[in-house]
Amino acid sequence: MPQESRPKRRIVVIVLTIVTIIALLPLFSVLATYAIATPLGCAVDEGSVHPCLVGGIDIGDMLYTMGVLGWLMIPAAPVLLIAVLGWVGLGIAAVAGRMRRSR
Repeated sequence: MPQESRPKRRIVVIVLTIVTIIALLPLFSVLATYAIATPLGCAVDEGSVHPCLVGGIDIGDMLYTMGVLGWLMIPAAPVLLIAVLGWVGLGIAAVAGRMRRSR
């Protein structure tokens, strides 16, 4: 592999990683909401805030907000699709480069 393509590939990997993580943040928010609410026996839905007491503190508002942030998955889905296609293209380029070098 030429030396000048390594930094370019590294930059592409960094950008794809950042875009992928940002596009997955709404999903992580929903997963965290239910990971917190389920063991505590708290109800969470998009219709209204339900009380959820933890140590005398009501975290129902926070859980509601975290759950509603899941709606951001809709606009994030095309961004994630583009990132996945970028990862696939990067993988194909890596395999093609190895095949070229093995000849």
